[in-house]
Amino acid sequence: MLTSMGQEVLEDYNNFLALEKVELSSGKVRFLKTVKEVDSNIKGSEYINKHRLFWEYLVVNFSEPLQENTFDPNTEISLLQNNFLSMMVTDTIFSPLVERYSSQVVKRNSIKDTISIDQVLNVAVKFFSIEKITPEGDYSARICVGLNGIKNTEAVRMPFVEAFAFYAIMKNLRNEQYNVYTYFINAIKGIYKLNLGIDKEERLLRAQGALFIQMLQSDRLMELLVDEYQKNKDILPFALSL
Repeated sequence: MLTSMGQEVLEDYNNFLALEKVELSSGKVRFLKTVKEVDSNIKGSEYINKHRLFWEYLVVNFSEPLQENTFDPNTEISLLQNNFLSMMVTDTIFSPLVERYSSQVVKRNSIKDTISIDQVLNVAVKFFSIEKITPEGDYSARICVGLNGIKNTEAVRMPFVEAFAFYAIMKNLRNEQYNVYTYFINAIKGIYKLNLGIDKEERLLRAQGALFIQMLQSDRLMELLVDEYQKNKDILPFALSL
């Protein structure tokens, strides 16, 4: 059972997960699930510490969301940690992912899924988002999680591939070796050359599709993803087929 003290990092959620309490400017209190730096003396700490963005993506997007009244905002945060960890251990979305990762990467007693570079790219391009059209008719775009187009386009989700793509993009967003951010900005500028519709909603959907295709055609984005896979393949729970 994952609540007990274990011999390696994933066997005790307290090793890498924490509940954070944030007070908003409005005075309201918000609780956030976070992935913390793991003590390097703990066996397998590198699985988390080298890939914290990967794990943060999984925690945020593949676990049951916290309800507004889940925790009492007046309670000391240290007193809430055990309840939070118990929730995560019994989470029917997140906990199976931890077990699968442990089996495929840590214990290596199950075979990794083989994923093609096209499958990774299909996911990666959807982090580049045109989220709305302003009242002035301009595109409002960002590179993001939460507002991305994955949940609206992927009938079958691939949590580990999504987490890897997000990690790789955010880590290298301003890396001049790949110039992905510059390509993203230029892609949006190119979309302005097209009249994509009079109806705002139709125009937004077409613009988003045009951006996906532009990013799919980026050789540098593919290079970035392949390079990050090669650097991290020993701690990734899938094998990449090029």
